[in-house]
Amino acid sequence: MHAADVIETLPTALPDDDILSAVQMVSRQGLPGLVVADEQGELIGCMSSVDLLRAALPPYFLDDPGLVHVMDEVHADRVAAAMSGTRVRDVLTWGPSRIPRVGPRAKAVELAVLMVRRQCPFALVEREGGGILGVVTANRLLGLLATAAEAAVAEDPPATTAVAEDSPVVTTAVAEDSPVVTTAPTTPDDPTR
Repeated sequence: MHAADVIETLPTALPDDDILSAVQMVSRQGLPGLVVADEQGELIGCMSSVDLLRAALPPYFLDDPGLVHVMDEVHADRVAAAMSGTRVRDVLTWGPSRIPRVGPRAKAVELAVLMVRRQCPFALVEREGGGILGVVTANRLLGLLATAAEAAVAEDPPATTAVAEDSPVVTTAVAEDSPVVTTAPTTPDDPTR
C-alpha cells in the first residue's frame, strides 16, 4: 500500500481564521488536526487536535494543573469562551518542517514511522513535480492495520485451547532446552497457597 492509495483531503485553515471555527471543523469532522496555509496555498504549519485543546485552556491551568480542582462546573464550562477572538496564527505551534512529507510511492509503514517519530497525526503527500496532493492521516493508517490484522487472522487463525472457566490449569510457552518445573494446581481452599 502506497501513500497515493490512501490519500485524503485535510481541511486547511488560514492564519487569520478564528480558532473557534478551526475547533468546530476538527471536532465535527473527527479530524486529527488541520493544515494551515496562506492565501496562496503555501504551507505555514499544522495544528493537531491537542494543539486546539491547548488553545481552549487558560495558560494558568497548564502552569498549575491543581487549579482545575478548585473551579466549579459553571466556570469550567466557560473556560473555552476564552478562545473567542483568538486567531489560528496565535496558537500555531508546528512549522512546516515538523510535518512529514512523502512522495506518492511512499509505503504505509514509512508513513507510520514518520508520524510516530515526529508525533504528527498526518503526513503530506507531495506531487513528483512539487505541490501537495493531499494527506494521509494516522486514523487512516490505523484502519489499514486493523484490516490487515483481521485478514491475517482469518487466513491463519491462532491456535486456541478451550479451558473451563473454573479450571486451575495454566499454560506457559517454554523453550525446548529449558528445564520444566511442574507444580500441582492449587484451589482456593488450599492452605499451602
